[in-house]
Amino acid sequence: MKILIIKTGALGDLVGASSFFQTVKENFRDDEIYLLTQKIYEDVVGPSPVFKNIFYLPGRYQFIAFINLIRKIRRLKPDIVLDIQGNLKTNFYCLLAGGKQRYGSYKKRLGRLFLTEGVKKRRTSKEKPRPSILEFLGVKRYINEKKLWIPEEKRNIFGDFIKSYNLDKNKRWILIHPLTTKGYLAKRWMVERFAELADKLIGDGYEVVFIGSGEYGYVENIVSRMKNHPKNLVDKTDFHDLCLLIERASLVITTDSSPLHIAAAAGTKVLGIFGSTDPLKICPHNAYYIYKEVDCSPCYKKVCRSMKCMKEITVEDVYQKVKEIIKNEDQYTYLH
Repeated sequence: MKILIIKTGALGDLVGASSFFQTVKENFRDDEIYLLTQKIYEDVVGPSPVFKNIFYLPGRYQFIAFINLIRKIRRLKPDIVLDIQGNLKTNFYCLLAGGKQRYGSYKKRLGRLFLTEGVKKRRTSKEKPRPSILEFLGVKRYINEKKLWIPEEKRNIFGDFIKSYNLDKNKRWILIHPLTTKGYLAKRWMVERFAELADKLIGDGYEVVFIGSGEYGYVENIVSRMKNHPKNLVDKTDFHDLCLLIERASLVITTDSSPLHIAAAAGTKVLGIFGSTDPLKICPHNAYYIYKEVDCSPCYKKVCRSMKCMKEITVEDVYQKVKEIIKNEDQYTYLH
């Protein structure tokens, strides 16, 4: 049997979906598992032993390349298509793929028409949890553990990476990710507060490292407001370098973004700073978070003029939470 899974983004969601991928493989060990995703996530899923093959969607406006890809998938003749992205576009991909059985989540009623069976996505944590689409296949054994697939050769040269950026191995590392997907400004905490927090942590003796990609200047603006000198590795890491940094860290402080999910998968303590989104719906179960609910929460806006929810979160709120997390970790280590 041939099973095609559709998951087109985003990075953190791909990491979170690793438990789904493993569950499918665990329950269909003798069958062929395929994935349809975007090329930008090749490092995330490419090293995974779960998949027989991975199909990458072409870029925007590459219509002929898209048609050729669909033809290739249809020639595969998948028996089952599983859409865990769950938007109207990916629901339609299920139909185009020619799957005999098509199961998935959906947002719009029209999307449900493209599926054999579907589960409507919930918007907030206040809505009743939905069953897994794998229940349609009679799956009983679930793998809840997330997985980071990192090539062994990357692990072997990580020591050179540490030396090249002069990271102090004798100190505890706290990684800070102040960025979000471009345009989602309502999920960002204020730059001056990140600067003040980082100064406090360096003053406590930690190696503070800023991480992220695409907005080096934004983070330099934070660094320029500081009295101390953190490491700025924004745009200096690929996906696997980032994972290894996170594995090595004592704590990750991040917005609602991919490092939250990477750290949770790595087993590293992580603190999410939430604004416009709902942590009870999004935050991994083994992560900490700070969230100040206001009258309009959660709004899920990309941009917000008032930023009321984020302004409610003070530097002292985050700093005290960091101390609490590290203290709890120290006690756990001592007891074990």
